[in-house]
Formats: sequence, C-alpha cells, structure tokens
Amino acid sequence: VNDEEATMTTMIIASLLICSYGGVEALSVYSRARRDALQNISTIGGVFASSSIFQPQASQAATPLPLQSSSGAPVRIEELGSGLDLFSPKPMTSEVYYPSSMIDTKWRVQRVVTSVEGNLEQSALAWKLLGGSDERAFTSKLTEVYEADYVAAPENMKDATYTFEGKTMQAAILDRSLELSSRVGIDKGSIILDANTNSIEYTRNNNEGPVNLTVVSRKIEPPTESGFGSDEIYRILSSAGGIFAGTNVYRCARVRRRFRRGFDESTGKRILDGIEIVT
Repeated sequence: VNDEEATMTTMIIASLLICSYGGVEALSVYSRARRDALQNISTIGGVFASSSIFQPQASQAATPLPLQSSSGAPVRIEELGSGLDLFSPKPMTSEVYYPSSMIDTKWRVQRVVTSVEGNLEQSALAWKLLGGSDERAFTSKLTEVYEADYVAAPENMKDATYTFEGKTMQAAILDRSLELSSRVGIDKGSIILDANTNSIEYTRNNNEGPVNLTVVSRKIEPPTESGFGSDEIYRILSSAGGIFAGTNVYRCARVRRRFRRGFDESTGKRILDGIEIVT
C-alpha cells in the first residue's frame, strides 16, 4: 500500500497438507522430496512463504468508510511500480486455473500457520476475514482441516484452456463457495458468489456482520510441467469491530500461491506441492 508517511506490513506464513479421505492420514510435510521441490519453485510477483500438498479423492450496514492512508490520501496498492485503484479495478473474465485432472475431484486440506511477521493483531484479522476459523489455528499452530472441490472452467472463460504435453486441456477452477463454507463452518447456500464482480460474501454470525471479499487484481500462471500459480489482491469490506461495529471499513490483502505437481514418496499417489504468502 502506498503511504508516504508509513504503512505497516504483515505477512502470514502457512503450511497446507491436502490429501484424500480414507487415504493417507498424514503426508510427510517435511519430507526430503517435498523440501527439494519447494526449493525449486519460483514465484509470481514476489516471494511465497507457505506450502501446500494436494492429493485427490475420487469424485463425489452502514456506509463503509473509505480506505485511506495516514495522510488522508486514497490508498493504492503497489503493483509493478504503479498503483492499483481498489475501487475502480479493471474487469476480469478469468479465474485461477488448476490442472484438468482436478476436475470433479474432492480434496481434504490441512492448513497450519507456521510463522507471522509484523503486527500480530492485523495478521490475525486478515487471516480470519479470508476464511480462517478456529483461532487456535492461528495462535497455536493447530491444524485446520477443510474441504475443497474443483470443477471444469466454463468454456467461454478467458484463457480457460492450456496445452500440456502437446494436448489442449480444459482447466479446473476452485469451488470457492464450498471451500469458504467448509473453512468457516456455515451453509454453502448462505454464501453469495458473484462471478461478474469477482466477489464472495459471507456472514460468520449476526454479531460480526457480513464480510465481502472482492478480487480487484489477478495474475495467473497456467498449468505447465514446471507448475502453476496465482497472484490476487482482495478488497475486503467488513465491520470495523469494537465500539465501531456498526460501521464498515475497507481493508486489502495480497494472496500469492504457486503449485507444483508430484507424487507422495510413501504412497506413490499424485499430489500438488505449493507455497503461499499473504501480505
């Protein structure tokens, strides 16, 4: 965020383990093969500092306050040396794409926060607004477990196909509503997903009010033999909390991920190994 005076930066580092139900109970997160793979993974637009392993299962209120810097100027996000306007983003017609082999498959995600840099309170708030559930998963590195499904990207979606080993493949996309439903512990039907505005809105409970997550910038690296990834900036609209709970405020977070395909060394099953950082 641009702020000529000072801007506090936070970083959340997490480790994710994703495996099949009834399959491997605990993949070796710190296995030699996994460490070697992570060392060779490059990043999109910066350094990533969390990790993930994916293994498939067979298919089955008030007017918000404007976001401002301490000098009173509208906040803009640094992006390749220029500013990104959070309130008038360019239209996006794409999604984050995953390998075609993930279409119509289920995944179990095990997420562990391994490190936090910067302001702990602000980091915890960002983690929670983006879907974090049990606070112990943030404060005590308790493993967070939730579901994730992937579906075929619509044929008319921009750049929804990619070439792999000489073949044209239809990409998979994440079912964001199901993932959020599983993480937060709310009914999927209560989540409002708007593909036209790249936003998703949910309410954890009546006391906290609704949270709106809108992707205002997205860069993608389509699946290749060397991996794939994404770089997204979220505009977050939610309650200010505390004595100002009746007032909504805007916040922002940048989420960068990159994944690489591989096999679990103990079972031989297909996995995805990745790294992520939230700032």
